[in-house]
Amino acid sequence: MSRNRSSSVYFEVLMENYQEELQQKFQNRSAKIAILGLGYVGLPLATLFAESGFEVTGVEPNLSKIETLNRGESYVQDVPSHKVKELIQSGKLKPTGDFSVIKDADAVSICVPTPLRKTGDPD
Repeated sequence: MSRNRSSSVYFEVLMENYQEELQQKFQNRSAKIAILGLGYVGLPLATLFAESGFEVTGVEPNLSKIETLNRGESYVQDVPSHKVKELIQSGKLKPTGDFSVIKDADAVSICVPTPLRKTGDPD
């Protein structure tokens, strides 16, 4: 078997094992999830995952939003403050401004505004 062929087979086996491991983590709720952007899309998504039992790290560059969340307060109409407070206190939701935390995540969801052209089309 050629070196390239054996490398390819090794990679396929590695990916298959990783896929099975990741699927198992999602099934038993041990997957670590990172949400980039805690605005009107990211915060509801983060709270939904956290309520479902996942450990969620929300990455937000706006430090005042992080401070607000850490006080147990919400700034998004669809997310009640009592829910934020409960999830923060339980450790299921961890807001941070440190983008390096995504290296420890099993899944990352990017929830940031899409820039639009003058025509209104996504850029």
